Amino acid sequence: MYHYAFALSRQIPWLADAEGKVVQVGPGWEEWIGQPPEQLVDNGWVKLVHPDDVLRLIKSRRESLAAGTPYQCEYRIKAADGSYRWCRSSSAARRDETGAVISWYGTTEDIHDRKEAELALQGHARVLEMVAAGQPIGEILAALCLLAEAQLPGAKCSILLHDSDRGLLRHGAAPNLPASYNAAIDGLSIGPVTGSCGTAAHSRTSVIVTDIASDPLWTNWRDLALSCGLRACWSKPIFSRSGDVLGTFGFYYGDPRTPTRDEMERMDAVLHLAALTVERQRSEVALRESEEHYRYSVELNPQIPWTADSEGNVLTTSSRWNQMMGVSPEETAGSGWAKAVHPDDLPLVREKWFEAVRTRKQLDVECRACLADGGYRWFRSRAIPRLAEDGTVLRWYGTVEDIHDRKLAEERLHWAAYHDDLTGLANRRLFRERLQQALDEKSSAGHATGLLVMDLDHLKQINDRFGHDAGDALLKEFAQRLRSVVRSVDTIARLGGDEFAVILPEIAGEGDVAAMADAILARMQGPLKREGKLLDCRTSIGGALSVGFAMSPEELQKQADLALYRSKTSGRGAFKMFVTTMREESQRTASALEVAARAVASDWIVPFYQPKVVLATGALGGFEALLRWHHPRSGIQSPEKIAPAFNDTELGTAIGERMRSCIFKDMRGWLDAGLAFGRIAINASAVEFRRDNYAERVLDDLRGMDVPARCLEVEVTESVFLGSGAEFVERALRTLSAEGVTIALDDFGTGYASLSHLKRYPVDAIKIDRTFVNGLETDADDAAIVRALLSLGRNLGIEVVAEGVESAVQATLLQRMSCDLVQGYHFGRPMPAEDITSFITSWAGV
Repeated sequence: MYHYAFALSRQIPWLADAEGKVVQVGPGWEEWIGQPPEQLVDNGWVKLVHPDDVLRLIKSRRESLAAGTPYQCEYRIKAADGSYRWCRSSSAARRDETGAVISWYGTTEDIHDRKEAELALQGHARVLEMVAAGQPIGEILAALCLLAEAQLPGAKCSILLHDSDRGLLRHGAAPNLPASYNAAIDGLSIGPVTGSCGTAAHSRTSVIVTDIASDPLWTNWRDLALSCGLRACWSKPIFSRSGDVLGTFGFYYGDPRTPTRDEMERMDAVLHLAALTVERQRSEVALRESEEHYRYSVELNPQIPWTADSEGNVLTTSSRWNQMMGVSPEETAGSGWAKAVHPDDLPLVREKWFEAVRTRKQLDVECRACLADGGYRWFRSRAIPRLAEDGTVLRWYGTVEDIHDRKLAEERLHWAAYHDDLTGLANRRLFRERLQQALDEKSSAGHATGLLVMDLDHLKQINDRFGHDAGDALLKEFAQRLRSVVRSVDTIARLGGDEFAVILPEIAGEGDVAAMADAILARMQGPLKREGKLLDCRTSIGGALSVGFAMSPEELQKQADLALYRSKTSGRGAFKMFVTTMREESQRTASALEVAARAVASDWIVPFYQPKVVLATGALGGFEALLRWHHPRSGIQSPEKIAPAFNDTELGTAIGERMRSCIFKDMRGWLDAGLAFGRIAINASAVEFRRDNYAERVLDDLRGMDVPARCLEVEVTESVFLGSGAEFVERALRTLSAEGVTIALDDFGTGYASLSHLKRYPVDAIKIDRTFVNGLETDADDAAIVRALLSLGRNLGIEVVAEGVESAVQATLLQRMSCDLVQGYHFGRPMPAEDITSFITSWAGV
């Protein structure tokens, strides 16, 4: 049996004396590492061991020599070409009749390919865990760079991302390149002669520059690269599944050089991380093929050997197996081995073993086995038959391998792929599967599936005020409270950020959805106490219900999202159930956003100007610029039709920029014509303050058109002080005011905490809302409010403007009340810029 085993083994034998000094080595050593046997005898082989592995290997050998026990160790050994290869050495002692060690017999096997495959697989798994956990893209790209550098020693890697809108390559990650270099190439153009990366993205193929100092592709960046110690750059384009260029993967070296075939393959491996599963499968195949050569291993092999007769009855087992399991060879023989297998795994193991015996095909099965201490570990058992010339089975040769750590790692990776790492809840992927399952399962008559989606209110403010540790603690507390409320059959998921969901299978109807939502709202009423601070746990909830089998998960979630949106816009901290009118409202909003986007892209946005009049003198005090848009078929349109766009950050900001561009251009033309137009008021929406550079953008635009800041007035409503980005408003208004721009508070008296705003912010003017002016003649309360606001303005030294003046009587009453400025249809309707010149020159006062 052992002769047959050694005949198929590719392990390299060696012999050492009782002190461990090598006496003789097999001929395979010279074939494997290119070193003559003479250099390996005595302790000469130690000089070839990798410096990082020497101490560990020597310690293992000393302990083995001292105890006289077998040892096994994995380490790297130096080949004739200077490279290192992974190997595994094992040895056992030969003793005389007194038990004294006479000599040591050992084997060494080449495990380099398998070891490197394992290390690469671990790196890929780490990146996959980051992707499954939803970590930031920058961190994932940096991890990819580090993984590539580990696979390509000496390389410094960079990932540039394709900005398709601008046709540029932007910095993605390059953890080991100088920060100055990364900043310099951020925004690299794509073209035929733009370094390695810009050219690779342009040509859609690999670009290998072996010497930056002489390559014409690097003419414009040569000095920069050389100053950073970079002499070679290989770049590969990164493609999407559809073939679009997503970016480039660059590999830099400090010396001129050309990649080897192996390096090209390694670059492709990290480049195509999407093919990780295939690579892993290939690694597994390579591992199995490698292990087939050692299937008939002896006791020194890490796989524990066993044999069985042609009928599948175990004949012999390794002493290591018997000691590990705490059983004798006699107890394992025949079918006694089954006593060690976990009861849950035994049916599968028996089925596969008997099928292998019947078909004479190899066995490969994973199962748990009970150890001597009572604990279970995962093992992999494999076997193959030795056949006679007539094809009959002579004997089965098998091995058992401990795969417990790998199995646990796979389970952890699988768990991470389906769960949120912070809260332990189901993630978006598992949520979709569970929701689909709930909708697909046949329910008894009268039952339905409910869905709740919810946002944790004010999480951003808590992160900003107390730090992300406090925000994380709040998210975990929120998840724990959800667990305490829902049923065991329900699924709780964290969909991302502060968004959570609860799947409610097998419920009677809408009442159960509402009852669960009320229970959650009640459970979240109490704040979280953390380090002496109270953190608000309240939430807004949207609910939806699916009856029957026609609704898709996407449709049900969309309904719940619409209900959540209505809940948040209704004041937060409440529950709303989906109704069909919500979809109609959503469609109207989507249509308005689509029209607004088209209006911005097609330059349909135009300002109209309404005059403001000084009541005391009748002179023009200026104009308010009002948004209009010109539909190519329907003509001038009011802003109400695209009102939802003003709450969209991208569209609202774009509309504001378009309006400023037109207004400042008109102002420049009037200044050149010598027209006295006073101040032009522009309206700033809340979304324009969400980026902390509104004041700088306005002032830059004024300087670009050479328009004095004193000619401009910025009107804001109280909504800018309450929403997202409110923390940037005060700085922006003070910056504008310091440059001479006046600040007006619009719709004054209709909002919240207006008086506190007058005290806190640099307000130069307040505008009385038209609702009060409309009732000036007939409503004593409105008249009293107007008088009070005028008195407030005079006492604070703030200019007061009355809006919506549509009659001479209203104008007269306001004049008697000493109102500073008025505007409305009585004095002039909003007009296009081309009418302003004639209006000003013909103005005769009031």
